[in-house]
Amino acid sequence: MRKLYSWGLLALVPVTQARADDVTEEQFLAALNEDHAAVRALGEDLARAEAARRRAGTLGNPRLEFWLERPDANPRITNWTLGWTPPLDGRFGLGRKLADAGVAAASEELALARAGLRREMRRVFAEWSLGHRRCALLSLRLARIAALAEQERQRARVGAESGLSARRVALAEAEARAALREAEAGRDRAEAEARAWRPGLGGEVVPVPPGLALPPVGIHAGDSPKVRVFERQLEQAQLEARVAGRFWGFPTLQVGVQRLQDAGVVRSGPIFAASWSIPLFDRSQGARAETQRRAEIAASRMKQAQALSGAEVLGELEAYRSLFTAVNESGEASAETDHVIEAAMAAFRAGETSLTDLLDALRSAFETRLRELDLRALALAAHRDLEAVLGRPLAVGGAR
Repeated sequence: MRKLYSWGLLALVPVTQARADDVTEEQFLAALNEDHAAVRALGEDLARAEAARRRAGTLGNPRLEFWLERPDANPRITNWTLGWTPPLDGRFGLGRKLADAGVAAASEELALARAGLRREMRRVFAEWSLGHRRCALLSLRLARIAALAEQERQRARVGAESGLSARRVALAEAEARAALREAEAGRDRAEAEARAWRPGLGGEVVPVPPGLALPPVGIHAGDSPKVRVFERQLEQAQLEARVAGRFWGFPTLQVGVQRLQDAGVVRSGPIFAASWSIPLFDRSQGARAETQRRAEIAASRMKQAQALSGAEVLGELEAYRSLFTAVNESGEASAETDHVIEAAMAAFRAGETSLTDLLDALRSAFETRLRELDLRALALAAHRDLEAVLGRPLAVGGAR
């Protein structure tokens, strides 16, 4: 029977960390407000659309003209005229509607882009927090294997065990250490990205892994954000086609005063004039053809988006439900790993099992826990995708 050794380092104990400041997903996402640099950077298209609406609602300027004629031996003629083209050809009103539609489309696109920012921040936080948990598990695995390796080396020195067993455990220790270093590198990269998204985080903060909310019920595709964007774009294209169809302009009206001076005699009188561009050749044929085609394309895009919207919502919802169930099942299996390891350790100490059996038990136990982390990461990603296709935030941070 094997001698009893100190297995204190092999006990299943949580990895202790100094947690001066824990940060949750909700706290992390709170920074995504109007003052966030990433949000402000999205406002260019909306600002351009709002400027276009202001221009569309501004009347054209009047034109003031003055000219002086004084041919030899003829009266001196002085003319003052003021000309203006009233916006009564129908294009002014359509232009304002088109500008309003542009603002609405830009607003929908901005909302969709902001949802993309939320999705990205949630991804970064999930990788950061789960990276911490992965490193904790791998650190615990390394500690257990390192303790076992040291004891096997001591037994090999006194001849109680073969050198081969010590080398086998040393290889397992090297493998565990390499896996930990790889996980630490991923965690550090994720933390650097998280701090870039969330300026102001303290030096000693630990992200709390987000829980999984219960799958939502009673949801349907409705009007998804993508469909709303295509609807606004279709409205724009249709209004552009209507504007291009107005090729008759309103006449430019002029009023003024003419003053004639000859040999000390001055006469003056009013001037009334009008000028009108007759669309005899150019009737916006190219613009009409282009805008009509663009309207047809926009209608096709919207129709396709409507057809895919329901399928996307249903698919993402079912994916999240499946992964939510898988995480719960994996969690139940992980809860049994403590007993498996304790039993394997007891059997090894009693000489009932070999070192190979013990290493296999440790590997299987930790792979089960790491697999649970992988499933949780996939479930969180599915929840983010579901939010994206619905176009609205869902409950996050559930019990599991």
